[in-house]
Amino acid sequence: MAKDEGSIDEEIIRKLMELRTYLESRIKELEDEEDKLRTLFKIVDEVIVSKSFRRAEAATPFTTGPSAEATPPAAPPPVETAVPPGEEIPLRTQGGQLLAITYVTETEAHIIPAQGIVFTVNTPPFQSFLVGRILEPMRRRDQEDIRSGSLAPNQALEYEVTREGDVIKEIVVRNYGSPRRMREIVNATRWTLEKMSEKVSTTP
Repeated sequence: MAKDEGSIDEEIIRKLMELRTYLESRIKELEDEEDKLRTLFKIVDEVIVSKSFRRAEAATPFTTGPSAEATPPAAPPPVETAVPPGEEIPLRTQGGQLLAITYVTETEAHIIPAQGIVFTVNTPPFQSFLVGRILEPMRRRDQEDIRSGSLAPNQALEYEVTREGDVIKEIVVRNYGSPRRMREIVNATRWTLEKMSEKVSTTP
């Protein structure tokens, strides 16, 4: 005997309700998994950036001839403690030459090159390392956090290079986040500027 139309509709509704319950459960599971994966991704990404900086700091250029056997002097030790707001941090070469001053506020860092040194945006490794491997990955990571809802748009890191022509006048990093990330930026900038200072001209 065939079922009447009413009982068929009730069975369909019951199955749809079961399906909706299943879908709600799966969505919750996937959202939880996404949160965990994003947390793990952020941790891995930070480790990669940190290790990349340390590896670049320790690396020496390949040369040929007698100079290849010379051991370059060690770079100054990086800043190991958190950088508190309100600090003025001089960035110096291994020989003590002043490269820049970093002015740190609650939310921003202003890095101003020292007088007498002309840094340009085209001098290596400014674009390839400081921008390409430190600042830009941090900015992209914060944009991902905004899309996932774990970071407010007004808290995302942004950076700006003020320049005259190609000459760098100031590097501004806004919403740097934690003191630990500020420390990483300071160390990476000091290393970058020291490498750049070996290639740039000086002014009276």
